[in-house]
Amino acid sequence: MQKFSIAVALLSFAAAAAAQNPNCNGAPPAGSLQTLDPFTINYYTGTGTTSLNMFMDVDVQTPITINSIDTFTYDQGAGNPVVVSQLGNTATVNIWMCPVTRVGNEGLVPDPAAPTPSPWVQLGSGTITVTAYPATSPVVFATPVAMPQGVYGLCIEMEAVQAPQTNAAGLHTLIATPPVAGPTVAQDSFLTITNQGVQVTGWRDAVGNWVASAGAAAVYDVNCRLNYTPDPSAGLWTTLGEGCYFRPQGFYEDFPTSAAGPDLQNTSMQWIPLGANYLVVAGAATPITQPTSTSLTASAPNSASSTDPVTAALTWDDALSAPITLPFSFPFPGGSTNDITISSNGCIYLAAVVDNSYGVCGAAYGGLGGWQGNAPRIAPFYGDMDADPATGGGSIHYDVDPANQFVTITWYQVPEWPAVPGFNNNIELRLWATGQVDINYGMLTNQNTYSNNALVGFAEGLGKRLPAAQDLSASMPFQSGDGAIPPILGMDARPVIGTAPNIVTTNITPGTIGQVLIAGLTGLNTPTDLGPFGMPGCSQYINPFATLFNVLTPSNTFEQVFTIPNNPAFQNVQFFFQAAPLTSGLNSAGILTSNGVCAKIGL
Repeated sequence: MQKFSIAVALLSFAAAAAAQNPNCNGAPPAGSLQTLDPFTINYYTGTGTTSLNMFMDVDVQTPITINSIDTFTYDQGAGNPVVVSQLGNTATVNIWMCPVTRVGNEGLVPDPAAPTPSPWVQLGSGTITVTAYPATSPVVFATPVAMPQGVYGLCIEMEAVQAPQTNAAGLHTLIATPPVAGPTVAQDSFLTITNQGVQVTGWRDAVGNWVASAGAAAVYDVNCRLNYTPDPSAGLWTTLGEGCYFRPQGFYEDFPTSAAGPDLQNTSMQWIPLGANYLVVAGAATPITQPTSTSLTASAPNSASSTDPVTAALTWDDALSAPITLPFSFPFPGGSTNDITISSNGCIYLAAVVDNSYGVCGAAYGGLGGWQGNAPRIAPFYGDMDADPATGGGSIHYDVDPANQFVTITWYQVPEWPAVPGFNNNIELRLWATGQVDINYGMLTNQNTYSNNALVGFAEGLGKRLPAAQDLSASMPFQSGDGAIPPILGMDARPVIGTAPNIVTTNITPGTIGQVLIAGLTGLNTPTDLGPFGMPGCSQYINPFATLFNVLTPSNTFEQVFTIPNNPAFQNVQFFFQAAPLTSGLNSAGILTSNGVCAKIGL
């Protein structure tokens, strides 16, 4: 591995050049880090009679000040069971730190009169204003909360709303089931968040008195965004532009709750396979009739996140069929499968999925975490439906063509949840052995009061980066992407004086044979279009003064050590980098470009 060392002889020139370029000069700008990105929501929780605590462990790389917090409350006169509306009410939010992990210390209430000393120390207080989901409820601080550098536990304590405000009571918050692989980790150059949890019965009662024995913290991912300002002298790195090319194979439309039916109802579409992608065209809609086959709902589901409150049996509300072996291998962009799993919520997984968590069985409710992270899937209309015979209705069918050329999955008269007579979904999905997908719609409904967005499209899943949502009916005919992903350049640590962080290129396209790393002392205010050099859609973001060649590491990344002298004279000096992986087949030059990186050296 080569080392890129800063020559002292370049110092004066570098400092002068940096002063002329605004890309990352001066104090680090205010930043934001949210616990889940995108926000993911499965449940709401809270007693309504006590305070509510959100916990996490943090690793603060340099001192920061919290200016505000965006989080979610669910106190808008809705829910199951319904919570009272506290819209517009305000409550006190306290920020506490524990010098060690929060795990195991949540019950040590910071009551001065408690017989056992508490490790929790208050850092500051602010005010939350209750806002209706899906908007966030802001927490503002008259005095920003100073968080010291270090690794420690953090508690965001939401006290109950106090009288004489309308319907004054404890607040509820929206949470998510963490992934099976372990706690969700959110991080940027200055802050890392992990070990999230929520304490439904908090430290105070409804009128603000300390509770002698607080409830345990449940392991859930909380939803909040910390808006902060780093120490002005901190080193930082930022990105410039984007690499080429981002052409995702997945595509989707996000349908918000609406009293009017989605514009796809009583229409049809075909997804014609082109190998690495689909050509999506409008089809001819035909009436949907109930198949004569036995409904899957006549038997218990294989997996479900909901159970009957009396018998504890699995229900067909938020449920999956057993994995079904197809009579053929079904090809799709990015893979192929012999198995599918049918969801009661209007989608199918292109894999054998056995999981009873809500994140897999449930509806999206505007969250894209499961759409991005779970197995690949096709969603004719992925909403919140209730196909259970006891609480909802309709039927779900799986039928095989006698010649084994296609299979048909039908959701017939399945109501949205909660079931309202006359508001049903009729959807017919056909998978052909060739990989073609036909979707035929009858009535569609997505107008319930619980802000459930519905998703339609193809998800690559498995954590792959999501494209922006699109209007499918307005876009047709269109081709989805071929799966190209741009190389991403970053650093594995902040550029701190006396350290040696790595400059790392990820998202490497298979077949890449090497990389040229370009270093410069200034960035370009106007990127250079590299189209005339056989690289259409690629841009140059920096003025180079040196180049280095890198080879691929065993972890499928390109890495370059950036050695920074232990010399305070380098404070605020900027360096710029951009990578050019040698990748054939995507343009005539056989070269891709990454985003640029601006690194400002500091403490």
